[in-house]
Amino acid sequence: MHILVTGANGFIGRHLTRQLLHAGGELNPDRLSVMDLKLDQIPSSPVIKCIQGSFADEALLAQAMDEPVDLAFHLASVPSGLAESNYALGVDANIHGTMALLEKLKQQGNTPTVIFASSIAVYGKPAVAEVNDDTLPTPNLSYGAQKVIGEVLLNDYVRRGWLGGCSVRLPGIVARPTEPNGAVSIFFSDLIRCLSYGEPFTCPVSASARSWLMSVTCCIENLLHAVSLATTVSKNGSRTANTYTLPALHVTIEDLVARIGELFPQHDVQSLIHYAPDPWVEENFGSYPPLILPRAKAAGFHDDGDIESLIKNALAGLE
Repeated sequence: MHILVTGANGFIGRHLTRQLLHAGGELNPDRLSVMDLKLDQIPSSPVIKCIQGSFADEALLAQAMDEPVDLAFHLASVPSGLAESNYALGVDANIHGTMALLEKLKQQGNTPTVIFASSIAVYGKPAVAEVNDDTLPTPNLSYGAQKVIGEVLLNDYVRRGWLGGCSVRLPGIVARPTEPNGAVSIFFSDLIRCLSYGEPFTCPVSASARSWLMSVTCCIENLLHAVSLATTVSKNGSRTANTYTLPALHVTIEDLVARIGELFPQHDVQSLIHYAPDPWVEENFGSYPPLILPRAKAAGFHDDGDIESLIKNALAGLE
């Protein structure tokens, strides 16, 4: 199997690439093509082919697909904060780049499967009592709108029989390392990492702020699981790209800090955290309602189980 990973040098991409090298079974790659603007954290393996540069570059895509791709994980994107501050950059990567990738995969003629990493940003600031399997996207930032467009594009390619595919809406994935990535929500990772290591942290949302979080370990398991759920074919032969919101844990900052304190009593974490809420950050990243996703769970997607497991899994992902 020839597997392609865009955004392979990013936080999730690095974890996914390592996992694919040891996946075994049907996901065991004969070739693993990895693409990103830089590729300095990719493991060494005879099955890996590195293509450095933009995934939207047609010449580089041709290099990646000199042998037909069977499965593509499309992780590359311009993230939330950067897509909002630099609209043209976000559109170029998140819309035009995604279109270029899908078109090149279509041209292979072998109906490859695409797993598209969408985002909970498609919901914007949900003005509902809960978000469930039937909640419609209502993006209020450019990044969320661009992810919705990516989902619609993929579904159209699947409908036409050109590709198989599944869109997976990722929650906040923790704990990201200390490297800039342009995502405003990275403060969740900073909070877990700093307090667990006994370092002070200034929190840009209040103690009562609430969001949806998932460890990178759990995220990778869900992305791999999505491959088996990529396309639904109805009795009349119509094809649909399945779209799932991952069933993350709904946590408050207060509970998250308390559990870190229980796991690391030597640090007195309450003395390490200082709250300086930014109204914009609180509104867009700290006011999520409960997440109720029976369809996603019935399909086999899962969360970390509880906050303690979330923290432990998140910290393990930093190793």
